[in-house]
Amino acid sequence: MRENESYTPRSMDQVLGCMIGGAVGDALGYAVEFMSYDSIVKEYGERGITRYRLDRHGVAEISDDTQMSLFTAAGILLGMTRGQMRGIMGRIDTYCHWTYLDWLHTQEWKSRHEDARVDSWLMDVSELYAQRAPGNTCLSALRSLEAGKEVRNNSCGCGGVMRTAPMALLSELHGYADGDKLYCDMCASEAARLTHEHPLGFIPSAILNDMLMQILEDDGRRLEDYVAEALQRLPEIVSREDEGKKYGDLWPDEIRKQGRLLGKALELAATDIEDHYAIESIGGGWTGHEALAIAVYSAARHRGSFEDAVVSCVNHSGDSDSTGAICGNIMGALLGRSAIPACFIDSLELRNVIEEIATGPVYRVHHQRIRSLRHSREEALEHEILRT
Repeated sequence: MRENESYTPRSMDQVLGCMIGGAVGDALGYAVEFMSYDSIVKEYGERGITRYRLDRHGVAEISDDTQMSLFTAAGILLGMTRGQMRGIMGRIDTYCHWTYLDWLHTQEWKSRHEDARVDSWLMDVSELYAQRAPGNTCLSALRSLEAGKEVRNNSCGCGGVMRTAPMALLSELHGYADGDKLYCDMCASEAARLTHEHPLGFIPSAILNDMLMQILEDDGRRLEDYVAEALQRLPEIVSREDEGKKYGDLWPDEIRKQGRLLGKALELAATDIEDHYAIESIGGGWTGHEALAIAVYSAARHRGSFEDAVVSCVNHSGDSDSTGAICGNIMGALLGRSAIPACFIDSLELRNVIEEIATGPVYRVHHQRIRSLRHSREEALEHEILRT
């Protein structure tokens, strides 16, 4: 594993923007996730919700979307730490298996159990034990994994793609697989596939990962170009879970369906139709392919303004926090953290934790925290921390 030494202040701003931006979109949309568009307008005014609904402590609460994104990042860092400490590591997405189980425990317990297997220092963050409408598919799938059973569902829900962004950011930041997009796209897809078995539940993660990796290369192309290139690469991904067959051979119909919906989203973004009507014609965002398409629509329609894009993407009668999170990931990567208004950053729950896990120095922090955890638990390192 090597550190990517090509990162500039601009690209680090993009990395922070993507992670913080996702949390911003999540927190803004979480307040209206289960409301109809008419109800949102009635409560918040003609533009819908444009500022956070704060809790009694003045905090904008994140949902399970950002929680699971953090545990995705923790899984990547776990694998990288293993590589540094032992000189060997598995495929990067396989470590998310263990850190997602950490997240499951935060949703089932009120605090960390002394005898619990712990793979992430996030288990020491008390705020992450809050239940924020966790998805039933994620919960049931992870319970099966914990019991050593095969995950069996046909879910194409958005619970996979909503947590994907760290795969592109941290893999790129540390030069994982030398930036091989096909391989990294597969890893992002398989991380989503841990819980969502339908192709439209995990191939959106491959597309989003590819788009974000392209954006971080900062070649100044249009969003439409990033989408087109990701879709072109998608059929060529080799599935390591399906006898080495390519995605295009395994799921041609689903790939075409996702491509058509993304094409529709980009076409709508070039029209004068009102945002909520356009989004309604794409879908509710409850499925992975719809959530990604809605996020792409808002990002393309409001490509110069983080605020306008995210506000557009949460004000509809669907899965507002997930579409907002994905749109925030895209816009934050495109424009950087510096383009996110202070009003969205200052009161954001767990902002410091999000920034810590997103930045380059977090690798060394993670390494030191594991060493500290080993010191406190002595012989637990091999069995508890680095077991794969």
